[in-house]
Amino acid sequence: MGDNSRGSFELKKFSGKRTDYQKGMEQIISLGFSPREHIEHFPAFTGQLTLARVLALYEAYKMTLGVSGHIAEIGVYLGTGTILFAKLTKIFEPSSTTLVHGFEWFQGMKTTDEEPYMEEGRCASDYEKLMALIKAQNLDDTARIHAIDVTRDLPRFFEDNPHLQFKLILVDAGTYEVVRSTLEHFWHRLTSDGIMLFDHFNHEIAPGETRAIKEFMPDAKLKTFPFGWMPTAYIIKP
Repeated sequence: MGDNSRGSFELKKFSGKRTDYQKGMEQIISLGFSPREHIEHFPAFTGQLTLARVLALYEAYKMTLGVSGHIAEIGVYLGTGTILFAKLTKIFEPSSTTLVHGFEWFQGMKTTDEEPYMEEGRCASDYEKLMALIKAQNLDDTARIHAIDVTRDLPRFFEDNPHLQFKLILVDAGTYEVVRSTLEHFWHRLTSDGIMLFDHFNHEIAPGETRAIKEFMPDAKLKTFPFGWMPTAYIIKP
């Protein structure tokens, strides 16, 4: 008989690391460092998996330098990806017109039977709080947040903004409908040599994402960053 317990495949590989990470986080918090110290010296505090994700997004961004287009994140949550890309744009493209567009409906996960490991409403976030975070860092001239449902509102959005072209798109959603709609409306707006990143491809936690990708682009040449656990895959548009 097979092991059908939660996390029997991809999740199990990281189950021990997650436990160790939680223990380490509790110990770090107990040391009494200030929030200012946590922010200004974040590599001393953040976990290696989190740091690996930041490095993967950074490497993807660097690969698009010189490619024309904006940056998009589908599924913004607390703003990590969008804000990171906005800061990288400020550093590497201070005189460019590159903007970062974040798409989020702020109501959390809308799950189906296809996502047994996802919790309904998980990753719900606060639009006003996110906008305040962006403004506090003077990023509101670079980061644009669109509070829309990408499974329903993208046709109207692109009718109103037909010029938008992208060089880098991070898909951090996980469910079939969101990923499928993203592919249908963003893929032909991705510039040649641009990159589309997928956070949950080939991962049991979000099988709908893999299904949507295989349906839309069955012969896609998907790659991965060997040092990063997420995003799990990327594709460079020919």
